[in-house]
Amino acid sequence: MKHPFVGIFGRALRKSTEEHNMVLAEAERLKAKGYPVEEIYAVLVSIQKGLIEAADSTVLTEAVEEFGRYRAYGE
Repeated sequence: MKHPFVGIFGRALRKSTEEHNMVLAEAERLKAKGYPVEEIYAVLVSIQKGLIEAADSTVLTEAVEEFGRYRAYGE
């Protein structure tokens, strides 16, 4: 079964541009709601590994890098 965040991030990815990373915004929103950082990060990385389109990969790479900072601080 697919993780529920995959659909959330998929919709955000379709709305994203290089200037407005909606995937990162959704990751931040989920974190603010209290979802575990490791769970969110794992889903982001999983989606990133499965992408073919360069533009989508750029958006996800930014989201993974930026959201990954929470892992470093143990949030």
